[in-house]
Amino acid sequence: MEKRKPFTMKAKRFLLLALFSSVLPFSARSQTVITFDDIPTPNLYASIPNGYQGLDWSTNFSVLNAIQATDDGQYPSGYFYGMVSPSNVAYNGSASPVEVDAPTNFNFLSTYLTGAWNSNLNLEVEGFNGGTLLYSNTVVASATSPTLFTFDYLNIDRLTFNSYGGQSAGFGYSGGNFVMDNMTFDFIPEPSSLLLTALGTVTLWGFVRRRRK
Repeated sequence: MEKRKPFTMKAKRFLLLALFSSVLPFSARSQTVITFDDIPTPNLYASIPNGYQGLDWSTNFSVLNAIQATDDGQYPSGYFYGMVSPSNVAYNGSASPVEVDAPTNFNFLSTYLTGAWNSNLNLEVEGFNGGTLLYSNTVVASATSPTLFTFDYLNIDRLTFNSYGGQSAGFGYSGGNFVMDNMTFDFIPEPSSLLLTALGTVTLWGFVRRRRK
């Protein structure tokens, strides 16, 4: 039987290059933290524009300048307490359900949530792909401090939020609005790039195997 040649240092380098190439698209993918602070709010409020951060937002998904509103004496409320980065926060107008869609699949990783007026506010958060419900969780948010919730909804193209319940936090008003800040997500790489990476890995692995014979 023919004795195989030892696995040389050069062959090992080729193998490491192949492994690095296969991992790179995942490790190099940058997560995006949406702070909403770069959306202009000349009248304190503004709708989140479609295409913001590459996502499409329902028309009742809005932002509020929480610092300016508080300075004006309007909102000693969860809008201010839910602010993680100054000065804008996102919220659901009229306390109605809101959603985020994308032309490219994405991962919804985490976000800070707060009740605008009600403590112990329930938020049902669902993730879909092609109309199929993949994820559904209901979390409970405070009205006096933001809570970081980790969701890890992977490979979705639609995200929905529905808030309800809770009790008045004593801000002089009650309602089902929620506050969101610093939402973390990333886009899924296109299948073509993953296919090319896998093909390159297989090709280099075959080269290494031939050199070992």
